[in-house]
Amino acid sequence: MTKTDGKQTNGTGTAEAGTGDSGRLSAVTGKVRTSASDAYSSAREKTSAAYGTAREKAARASQATAQGVESYPVVAIAGGLAVGALLAAVLPRTQREQEVIGPYGQKLTDAAREAAHSAAEAGREQANQIPAKAMQKIGEAVVEAVTTSGNAQ
Repeated sequence: MTKTDGKQTNGTGTAEAGTGDSGRLSAVTGKVRTSASDAYSSAREKTSAAYGTAREKAARASQATAQGVESYPVVAIAGGLAVGALLAAVLPRTQREQEVIGPYGQKLTDAAREAAHSAAEAGREQANQIPAKAMQKIGEAVVEAVTTSGNAQ
């Protein structure tokens, strides 16, 4: 090893790290470690917040769906039948299904189609009644508000 310009070389011309370089390396390593820790903490906080928000939205959607099913059960049944009919139309029949159902298949298909049609019609009728029911509720609320304000005077 030879010493050139205050740095030691290992004979190949490359400088070896001295004590000054070791301190800088330690400082850089510390900065990288701190940055990585900060990035991890930030990502963890954002992930936690996003998870919480998603849970709240899912709970609200679930509650709204349950209320919708309770308010309009015929529409929910019609929707379920429509989804079932769509899946049945899309999925191919299996050999076992044809063996078991065989001649009853067409009768079953016709009955299911008729049930889906009836459910869809009932759903449309109930959906058409929604504006009338809403207007009725609004009218009742207005009458109640007028009556209450008249009694308050």
